[in-house]
Amino acid sequence: MYLSLIQRVLSLLVASSTLLLAQQGDLKEKQQDLLSSLNWKRWSPEVVPLYTPEESLSRMQVAPGFRVELVAHEPMIKDPVFVDWDDQGRMWVGELRTYMMDLDGSGEGERLSRVMVLEDLDQDGVMDKATPFVEDMDNVRSLSFVGDSVLIVETGGLWLCRDKDGDLRCDERTKLLDFATAASDNIEHAENALHFALDNWMYNSKSSRKLAWRKGKLIEMPAKARGQWGMGSDAYGRLYYNHNGQWFETDWATYDRQWPAKGDSVKAPTNRVFGIRPNTALNRNYRPGRILEDGRVASVTSISGLAVHSHGAYGPEWEGAIFSMSPGTNTVGAFLPEKPFPASDKYLHKTYPDAIWKEREFLASTDERFRPVNASMGPDGCLYLVDFHRGVIQHKRFLTSYLRRQSAERELDKHIGLGRIYRIVPENHKTVDPPKNPVVGLSHPHLWWRLRSQKQIVEGDRQDLADPVRKLAENPKAQPHARVHALWTLAGLGKLRESTVRQAIRDGDWFVSLTGLRLAGESKGVADFFPDEFKPEAQKVEDRSDTPSILASYAGLLGKSGYPLRAVKTYKDQEADWLKKDKKLLSAYRKGREQYTISCGACHQADGKGLSNMAPTLAKSDWVTGDATRLIAVAVHGLMGPIKVNGKPVEGVPPVMPAHGFMKDDQLSSILTYVRNAWGNRADPISDKDVAGYRKAESARVVPWTEAEF
Repeated sequence: MYLSLIQRVLSLLVASSTLLLAQQGDLKEKQQDLLSSLNWKRWSPEVVPLYTPEESLSRMQVAPGFRVELVAHEPMIKDPVFVDWDDQGRMWVGELRTYMMDLDGSGEGERLSRVMVLEDLDQDGVMDKATPFVEDMDNVRSLSFVGDSVLIVETGGLWLCRDKDGDLRCDERTKLLDFATAASDNIEHAENALHFALDNWMYNSKSSRKLAWRKGKLIEMPAKARGQWGMGSDAYGRLYYNHNGQWFETDWATYDRQWPAKGDSVKAPTNRVFGIRPNTALNRNYRPGRILEDGRVASVTSISGLAVHSHGAYGPEWEGAIFSMSPGTNTVGAFLPEKPFPASDKYLHKTYPDAIWKEREFLASTDERFRPVNASMGPDGCLYLVDFHRGVIQHKRFLTSYLRRQSAERELDKHIGLGRIYRIVPENHKTVDPPKNPVVGLSHPHLWWRLRSQKQIVEGDRQDLADPVRKLAENPKAQPHARVHALWTLAGLGKLRESTVRQAIRDGDWFVSLTGLRLAGESKGVADFFPDEFKPEAQKVEDRSDTPSILASYAGLLGKSGYPLRAVKTYKDQEADWLKKDKKLLSAYRKGREQYTISCGACHQADGKGLSNMAPTLAKSDWVTGDATRLIAVAVHGLMGPIKVNGKPVEGVPPVMPAHGFMKDDQLSSILTYVRNAWGNRADPISDKDVAGYRKAESARVVPWTEAEF
């Protein structure tokens, strides 16, 4: 009997050892013997307790001048990973219900994830009612409100969901496109965010595309790949993102990367982190030197989500502050710009004295299950934290046997299905009423409402509001940021006039003037081409004695060479052999290719295949290779109404091709020659004289052509 017992124990040990070595996360470790380390027992040998929401709140320490409020918690919400608000101020929470339900990550693909709508019925700041909008999704990742519907991202798809009867439950859903497809294999590294920014695009982390909602359709365009989880932006249109080993990164691609002075982006000045408890339960903490003498870790490895305070409730001293989440160390870090934008590209890591640990982050907790995985600035201008609240946050794909053993022994894998939302409120917080309508909202003191109002007008295609928005854009007494939002709103509606742009360029506020220069092409219907007639305006801005350096530099650039290349999708053009045999044609072709990239590539794309819901293909198109005069006519005066390409109706594309008659004859002729001989097309070149002859013949025409007229 004694021998039998020993055999059973040995068999269990062997099975346990085999299980530990089977962890996917172990495969990256060259020194396999390190994985058996028990170093965590020195600082954290005990089982991790579960605290009530109120108890967990009491274990937080936040920066002086702020307090933390509990807004929502389980069972109202479970496993929250993001939060947003609708136009009525209701809180929407996305839940990742099947993430690591046990240490094997069982059942991850089950359709149990929800989007919950929370309501504060008595307006005391605490949610009172929860309604499941959807409750059968596969790990929801983000959402965005568009018109009377909601875009929701889950593993593998982006859905348009609609509540048809007003009960806050989804009655109709349509899959618009494949999205976050990588999440089925690697849930930590797949598309998410849908963050609406100043330039009217929705940006995503872990993605190489941006999205826009126009006239009831989704438009997709290539974009720079950014970040890992979450996305933020500020009042100047800078984008903010991060990944697990970096507190934050930011760039100003919206304004042609005119900041920082050197490089394309600015990264956090440090990866140091200062918690107020031992941080042993991190995946690679078995490596020598990872855990410090006091049990904490020196650097971040689990950064997840961020938010930026810009024109919010915290006042000018916190303008531009970046709040980044570090769930592995139970902390929220804060970084403040050294000087107001755009005077500096340096940030200061804000830490605070601690009686026990000497130094701590903006917010730190002694509750090991406090897992701030995401954050958002709310309509009230305050920071909201999304607490996943669980022990295990490492995905099975990367989990090491070291962390698995520690998690099992300390019961970090227990108590799932929890979650809390917190609000960080400044002392003497004063509420600001929501705007009465979207146009008024463009002037709201809080950025959240200005962006939401802009989003409502542009995505709702509110052409009826173009005139009052234009009045705001042209009002010299209006707040500069309100005028900037109005300019971008008009651009989104396709109603930005040349006169409005000229007035903006001449404005005394540097950001209004910069925005006028940035949107000059939009007033002509060509977003990526700086029209020649605006170059004298740019020269005047550059020559002004009071022009800030960032504005003078941009004006000088545009006056000399126009907008810098914005294309992110690379395309290797293959010059046909017959082109190379004709030097004159080849010269025009190459000149046209360069001009096309700047002026046309954003919509029709570098490969000429166009974009769904935005622009038709030019490759193998009879409009391009057919009658030359017709092609010149479309380029000079534009085209409107339905069309057919190669005999087939074009669907899903806006029925307007903007006029490009403001371009010079040689610019148009070279572009048209290029498109007639690229991507497998072959047709006679078009000369400057051909374009000039058309202009003379149709000098009285001012309206776009229709297909029927041809």
